[in-house]
Amino acid sequence: MKKFVSGAALLAAGCMALLCGCSQAPGTYAVDATLSCYVAAMGGIEFGEPLMTDTEYTVAEDGTQTLTLYFTKSSVTIYSITCYTFIDPSPDAGEPEEGQPAYGTIGYYAGDTLVTDGVTYTLSEDTAPNNLQEEVHYVDSITFPITEKTETYTLTLYINSNVMGTQFTKDKYPATLTVDWDSVTAKEAA
Repeated sequence: MKKFVSGAALLAAGCMALLCGCSQAPGTYAVDATLSCYVAAMGGIEFGEPLMTDTEYTVAEDGTQTLTLYFTKSSVTIYSITCYTFIDPSPDAGEPEEGQPAYGTIGYYAGDTLVTDGVTYTLSEDTAPNNLQEEVHYVDSITFPITEKTETYTLTLYINSNVMGTQFTKDKYPATLTVDWDSVTAKEAA
């Protein structure tokens, strides 16, 4: 009887995966990904790669899928100045340009539409100094829903530092997440 129940559960999980359009059974998976937050000014600086530390792909029992990106505070050197960088959800940066999202907005683009519904983030226990020399808690994870697996996703987020910061958006400074879906490996069962 135990083998039959296990086999039925496995078959049900497989059917759920087919119905939701995903190839994995419910669970949490490791997946290789890179984040590029490139600014061409000042000789060209890549902010994204040193900030993102890990990526997880999760398939819930109901078939919904999410990606969780994990971050740390990092640093880049611009000319001879070291900037301690981090993702800031509430920077004191004034008003954005017309048509741009509010500074600190965290989301992703579905075509030309900025999506923030269903996007969640967590804050670090430790802090980093912003450009006003205030110690602030930075974003250490972002989770967003996946309705379709694609190779790249364009995100919006604010990368701040002890010197200055900027909002990455689809049109001005894209934050491009590239996911290698062929690298998905099981982390834990649901």
